[in-house]
Amino acid sequence: MAIFNVRISDDLKIRMGSLPELNWSEVVREAIENKIASERRKAKDREKIRAASKTQDRIAETLSGRYPRNWKGTEVIRYWREHRYSSALEAIAGIDKGKPAFRREKPDRH
Repeated sequence: MAIFNVRISDDLKIRMGSLPELNWSEVVREAIENKIASERRKAKDREKIRAASKTQDRIAETLSGRYPRNWKGTEVIRYWREHRYSSALEAIAGIDKGKPAFRREKPDRH
């Protein structure tokens, strides 16, 4: 096993001394292991982000050749959402039957 020296402040050494039941070497080893694992996860996440970014760039390039320069995807999404959901809401609310939308029914009191 390798030896690793760490310099700490006098104040930290005093506070560590107040907890003699702890194996400080083990605490440091675990902290180093956790940090290594965390950095590896971050590296994998960065790789996934780069891959997703490249995919997004390819899609954007493909779409830019299909549509005119002034094409806005947000407008297309808004258009289809309004048409898809408005027809469903009309059917639920009874608009297509000439009834007022979201009419409150009065309960029967007998």
